[in-house]
Amino acid sequence: MTKLNFRPAIGADELFAIAQDAYGGSPWTSAAFEKDLNSRLTHYLVLTHDDEPIGFVAGTLVIDELSVSNVAIKTAFQKQGLGQKMLYEWFKRFDPHTRVLLEVRASNSAAKHVYEKLGFNVYHERKDYYQNPREDAVLMDYYI
Repeated sequence: MTKLNFRPAIGADELFAIAQDAYGGSPWTSAAFEKDLNSRLTHYLVLTHDDEPIGFVAGTLVIDELSVSNVAIKTAFQKQGLGQKMLYEWFKRFDPHTRVLLEVRASNSAAKHVYEKLGFNVYHERKDYYQNPREDAVLMDYYI
């Protein structure tokens, strides 16, 4: 029987490896993760499967706003509801009434669906925000 667990941040190289797998090439370097891990404002939650890291969520908390910077699940574990489960668990670690902000590619319907199921609402769209390929960003928010 497999066991899923959550734990605080892991090393930058492990985060980078998860992002590499999840995105088919990480948009962030290991050094960027290392810098992020050293920030007192950044919060990570790691999802493990049989003690092996398979996903993580990260964000920056400033006062009462949590800006989600990354949600990643290894490819072999995607489409199983684990991203939603991980986000729900992560939100429990913040004060009630915290506003959670994120942006997602307009074409990423799977991610948007997960966020909507959690209660996120679209509040704005940024034209041509993403590069490679050029695409709009959908801005969403949620109150814990």
